[in-house]
Amino acid sequence: SPIFKAHIRTRKGAVKLRSIDYAERRGYVRGVIKDIMHDPGRGAPVAKVQFLNAYRYKRDTELMVATEGMYTGQFIYCGKKATLTIGNVLPLRGV
Repeated sequence: SPIFKAHIRTRKGAVKLRSIDYAERRGYVRGVIKDIMHDPGRGAPVAKVQFLNAYRYKRDTELMVATEGMYTGQFIYCGKKATLTIGNVLPLRGV
């Protein structure tokens, strides 16, 4: 609207969990936290996590909400067989 315009040019990006693929449904995928950033307009910090792509020779970076206790350089695991520790992503059935 012409009355209010949100200032979004300094936003870091959309925060999402990984899209579930075969490796996450059957086992787990390892990622490393590269950076923890402040995102303007958001109350929680954002973690930049880097994963190896399972299908191509490249790395995928994802933005996730940082939990308390996360640090840069930490390995996190996403998937069905991941253990219940700080930063890991599990399905609700496995918690």
